[in-house]
Amino acid sequence: MSNTFDILQNRFREITVNLERVDLLTCDENWRGDHTVPPFSSIGLILKGTGTIFVDQQKLQPAKGQLYLLPARTTQTFFNDGRDPYVKYYCHFHIASQGTQLFDLIRLPLCINAKNPKTAATLFADMLKESQNQDLTSFIKTKQRLLDVLSYYLECCPEGSVLPADNDSDSSIQKAITYVQTCLPRSVSVRQMAEIAGYHPSHFAKLFQKSLGMSPTQFLIRRKAQYAMDQLVSTSRPIADIAESLEFSSQFYFCNFFKKQTGMTPSEYRHVYFRKEN
Repeated sequence: MSNTFDILQNRFREITVNLERVDLLTCDENWRGDHTVPPFSSIGLILKGTGTIFVDQQKLQPAKGQLYLLPARTTQTFFNDGRDPYVKYYCHFHIASQGTQLFDLIRLPLCINAKNPKTAATLFADMLKESQNQDLTSFIKTKQRLLDVLSYYLECCPEGSVLPADNDSDSSIQKAITYVQTCLPRSVSVRQMAEIAGYHPSHFAKLFQKSLGMSPTQFLIRRKAQYAMDQLVSTSRPIADIAESLEFSSQFYFCNFFKKQTGMTPSEYRHVYFRKEN
């Protein structure tokens, strides 16, 4: 698992979403905005037509079969081009991870080709249909359809184009994560991670929590458990040897630790998941 995937996975772990509006719109000459700063994010699918959208001075001209994303609190200017106005699905929504707008935490392309425009249109149509229902489950279903649209957008992003937002703390945290990966199975302390990142331990812990959605201690525990799981399913190493390599004082303490993390003892885990081709 790459450092980038670690950060992105944990940023997506505790997402909350709320739909403001979804619609199928035929834009007219009044479809325009000048340096607006919406409090919500928008995502849309162009069915036909032409137009121009500026997002924080980045020029977008989404065309038929393309998806676009407008993050919340960005400065947006938009207008139709000439005689061929847009027909498009769109929705306004809020999405956050632990109280922080998701698109403040990740960087991704703002205009992409839908892999299958018919699939994308169906996802929007289903979301619109659910939003118009008044039954008890429609609220939940509408949120799920919104997540389906967002997931599809991410699936359509070119490989490697979805990244943590650039900032110095992310770079430092990735250095600390790399250090942990290099040192495993040997134990690493939070203080050592902070030194590698170049921060005081308490400040490092706050930055790490904000970036990955877990404390450095929780990360180290998870990494240690992941290493043990990998060893149990991919090698025939004795359990006592794995415990010693992870610097547990005894196999007993290792087994207790492992069961707390996985719900199984190491022996049970190996029995269920061991890759027989090994």
